Formats: sequence, structure tokens, C-alpha cells
Amino acid sequence: MTRRSRLEIRSSLSADGGVPCDGELASWPAVDVLALSPERQTLYLRRERAIRLYLDGASDIQIRSICGMGRGQAYRLLRERCLRQHPDGRVFGWRGLLPHSHTKAYERKTPLKPDVWGSGAVGALQWAFECPSGRGLEERLRARILGKRPELEASRRPRMAIFRWFIAEMRERGFERRGEWPFNVDRRGYVTIGTYIDAVLAENPSRARQAAGGDEAVRKARSGDGTRRPELLPFERVECDAHKLDARMLVLVPSPHGGTEPRMIHRVWVIVLIEVVSRAVLGYHLCLRRECSAEDVLRAIRTALVPWIPRELQFGQDAYVSGAGLPSFHIPQLTGACWDEFSVDGALANVCQRVEDVLREVVGARIVKPQDPASYSCRRTKDDRPYIESFFGRLASGGFHQLSITTGSSPADKRGHDPEAATFATQFQLEYAQELLDTLIANYNATPHSGLGYRSPLEQLQLLVANGSMAFRTADPGAVRRMVCARRLCTLQGGLRNGRRPHFNFANARYSAEWLAMRTDLLGQCFWLQLDNDDDARFATVSSRQGHFLGVVRAAPPWHRTPHSLYVRSAIRALEKRRLLHLSGNSDAVEALIRYAEASPQGKLPVHPAYLEARRILQQHAEALAGQSMVSIHARHDDVRPVNAQDAAVPAAPVSPLPPMRKAQQW
Repeated sequence: MTRRSRLEIRSSLSADGGVPCDGELASWPAVDVLALSPERQTLYLRRERAIRLYLDGASDIQIRSICGMGRGQAYRLLRERCLRQHPDGRVFGWRGLLPHSHTKAYERKTPLKPDVWGSGAVGALQWAFECPSGRGLEERLRARILGKRPELEASRRPRMAIFRWFIAEMRERGFERRGEWPFNVDRRGYVTIGTYIDAVLAENPSRARQAAGGDEAVRKARSGDGTRRPELLPFERVECDAHKLDARMLVLVPSPHGGTEPRMIHRVWVIVLIEVVSRAVLGYHLCLRRECSAEDVLRAIRTALVPWIPRELQFGQDAYVSGAGLPSFHIPQLTGACWDEFSVDGALANVCQRVEDVLREVVGARIVKPQDPASYSCRRTKDDRPYIESFFGRLASGGFHQLSITTGSSPADKRGHDPEAATFATQFQLEYAQELLDTLIANYNATPHSGLGYRSPLEQLQLLVANGSMAFRTADPGAVRRMVCARRLCTLQGGLRNGRRPHFNFANARYSAEWLAMRTDLLGQCFWLQLDNDDDARFATVSSRQGHFLGVVRAAPPWHRTPHSLYVRSAIRALEKRRLLHLSGNSDAVEALIRYAEASPQGKLPVHPAYLEARRILQQHAEALAGQSMVSIHARHDDVRPVNAQDAAVPAAPVSPLPPMRKAQQW
């Protein structure tokens, strides 16, 4: 065939609606021929060969001898199948030549007359939509499927709810009165309606995810697969989150009958900061409250900016693996290293103004909030902060979930054992959990990581520091020490006529000092009061609004004796308002809290979180005075032996160890 005849064929076909050129054939959607069975593969290849020969201008005899079909059949395949528009917006292309595939929906042309067995009802739903009684029915049904309805969202079987609505709508339109479909077939067309619902949801994948998995499935689909995450530099982004330890634990409190009694406590939280590039844990804080607060988040940030010191362990000296620790311990130049972005979820404790101000002024970082366009964060979505969530998974599976006291991560994990009974049987104390948590985190930083080329996070940081690829800034140590401490503007109260002593009302307590008694000229003026130690609210520094330091003031009774935090003070005030504590000017408020918590009946309520906080503060205060940890002090007392033979012949009476709170009160 000549070139002229070939062009004439293409031009004549183009006049009918357009015939693809050679370049357009290359852009047609392709098919996987090898996925077909041998019989269908042979039929497809003959069809494709016939189309190509037809477009090249081959004669009917040539096409029939090679492909076993004539030019007319090749033309129909091209016009009716290949050039038909696909639901995805493109032409079917080579997909239209697949054997036993439909290129258009079924259209019923004969009246609907199903038999007694339900046969003969093909296309019944489309007929119902197009008949005069079904006008607008399809639009209402699609709106019912795609729209959010309270009864559908709350229903445990939304497909059945839609089907019941459809049957009621058809009944109102008179289909049942006339004996028409779906009231003349078995199951009232439930299978047909279910197929239609699936087809509508397939056209709207976002609504399908909403109906199947709820908001969590929609968020997961929106988060992406991680391939478009930005390339970050070391210490550019830090992820932070809180994790509730899935374990039961107790504390030993002194008994009025002698010895100690075990008391169950609430599950505690751990707040962790992890550096994204190296996967290294920079710091953590164990929160003893029922819910995390902004103060707990700031304490976790401070642990990431101060040097880490290994603990003296009670359960063994070999718990730390070789090279375990936090970056500030093994890489001293990273002590106080700051970051640029603080990635958190939408919890108020993470995004409140107090945390944001401290991060901006001390660390020089900004909070990456969930609504930030540069954020991947959304509350309770594990895909938004993958590194911190992966660490929590390893912390649970490789740590507390291995113990008999674990509650598991779901109610099904608790089935078959009693963690409360195991806690009392093993006497698993809070101090053991603190030591176990510290060793797990320190060992994690020294464990090879598959995402780092099987280097540990500490080795990755050391490599980055040695290569000089890290340019980091450090925070001011003084600002880091005071970042958790409260700072408020207070007015100096007092009176000259009644001789009332000048004082400040600060954090539910009255503060004064000897040097302040003679400064009546300052009455009525505002000054800045700040705690230098967040674990000792007995003392506060006073400075003027111009920046001049004036002196130190001390809290008045009953807050002047025992170290405590503002959280402990607010908890004591709350108990006092409920008439559970009775404070006087000569009493010690912290001691009253301790007596109240230890005298409460066993098993009625868990130990108050403020009591646990007071124990921690007293233990730290005692260790600071003694210059060594409580573990060393306890071991030293256990090593004491009788000094004479008479004492040696008498077996020593077993002495139950005092809890850290009582040990702290001895100093």
C-alpha cells in the first residue's frame, strides 16, 4: 500500500472523531501481557497486531492472514474499545483490547420482568433511577453515601443503615405498591445496593477511608510515605512526646505498726526528646503525676541541656552496656547543644505559651505545631513523629512488656494474668522503674541502629562531630538552670499605720526577709520574684523592674522548713480546702502531706502524686547534703558487721530498708 493510501485512511478516520498517530500510540496506557493466561495472551496479541496493521494501511487480506480478523473488526476494536474514554479520564488504549473486559456500563433496553427465582433483573437499579418515579433518587442516594450523617457515623453497620433508608425511600415513591423492583425479588436488592455503595466509595477514596477507619485513617493517608520529608541537618529538629509506662508499681511507706507497707501508685509518664538525624535520645523526664504538664515538658528539655550522670543501681552494676549513656556524657562538647525545631503533638502541655517562651529565649527553637505547614505532626498519629514513636515501641517491647507487672498496650494484653498481684508479689517499687528506665534509654543510645548503617546513635553523633559537619550553638547554663523556675511580677504589700511587715504574696505563700522589714519606702511597688531552684520553693530572689538585684526572701510558715516544689504546695492547698489537711503556723506543710498520704487506708486510693513528688525532692536534697546517692548509703549500712564475738554470736534481726523519703529526713 502506498504512502498516499495510508494518509487517506488516517484522514478519513480522523474525520470521524480522531485516530491516534504513532506518538499517541506510545502514550496509550499499557497492559501487562505476561499476567494473562496463554489463551487470553494469544488473543490480545492478535488484536494489538491487527490495530497496528490497520493504522499502517494494511489490506483486509493481509490483516486476516496474519491476525485472523478483517479490517472491519479491527476498526470496531479501535473505535469502540481503544478510543473510548476510561473512568480515569484517559482513553482505554491497549486496555480496551483485553479479553473479557467491559468498556462501558450495562444499559437495560427491555422492560424489567424478573422471574420467580429473581433472574432477569440485570440493570434494575439503573432502571429505577431513570424511571419517572425515580427522578432524583440517584443524587439523594449518592449524597446519603458520601455525606456525613450522625446516625451513619454512630452506626456499627452503616451499609445496612443506607439500605434501610433506600428501601423506605422506594416505598414512599410507590415501588412496593406497584410490585416493582426491589420488592419483587429476594433480599430486596441488598446485594445490588451494596455493590453500588462500593462503587461510589471507590470514586471517593477520602470518604471511603472516613467510613472504614474514621479520622485516624484519613490522617494516615494524608501523612504520606515519608519520601518527601525534608533533608534535615544534625540538631535541626528534635521530636518530643510523652509515653505512659505500661506497668504497675508501688512504693513502700512507713507503717504505724512498724516496718513498711506497699502502696500501689498510678502509672507514670516518661517524656523523651530524640534527635531526628542521629536517632539519639538527648534527655528524658519521669513524670509522677496523673497527666503531664508544661513544667514536666520543661524538665525534660532541661535534662537534654545538662550533663547526664550514670546512676548507682540497686539491681546490679552490669546493667549499663559498654558505651551506654546520653550524648552529653560521651561527647562533652554537645552539653547544652541547642536545636532549631521542636516537633510535638497538639497537647496543651507542649504548645502552651510558657513552653514556647522558654524554647525561644533559652534554646532558640520554635515549636512545630500541628497546624504549621512545615509540620508532620498531628496528635495521636504515629506516622507524624515516626522516630519518637518507634523508640517508644522499642522501650515497651524490650523493657516493661517483658515484666510480669506489665498491663500491656491494650486490654487484650492483660488477659490471662494479674499485674496488680504480680506487683505486690515481686515488690516492684518505683525506684526500680526509675533505674530500669535509665538503663534502657542509655543502652538504646549504644545499640546499633538499622537506619544508621548499623551504627549506634552515639557513634553517629561522634562521626558527625569528627567530620566537622555539625554547627551547633549552646545554651547559657544559668538560663538552663532557671528555665523551669517560676518568675512573676509581685507587689510589695504592708502598711505603715498598722505596722504590717512588708511581704510578697507569691504562689500561695507569703515571702519576707529581715532586710525587707526596713524598706517601707518600697511599699506598693512591683518587683520580680523568681525561684532559683524549682525543687526548693522556700527561697526566692527579688529584683526591681529596672534589673537591680535586691536580695533573697523566704517563705513564711508552714512552708519554711522542708524543701518542696510549687506543685507540692498547690496540692497541699487543694487538700486543705477539702478539709483533708489542717495546717497551722507552727506546723510543716510537707510533713502534714506525708502523714496524710502514709496514714490513708491501704487499697482505698492510690498514693497521691504530690507525695511521690515530695519523696523525690527529699531524696535529692539528702543526696546533695551527703554527697553520695542513697544506693551507696544503703549499701554502706548493709555492710556494717558486729564488733565483738558476743554480738557476732547473736544473729542480727532483719531490718527492712527505709524508703528514700525517710532516709532523706534523717539528714
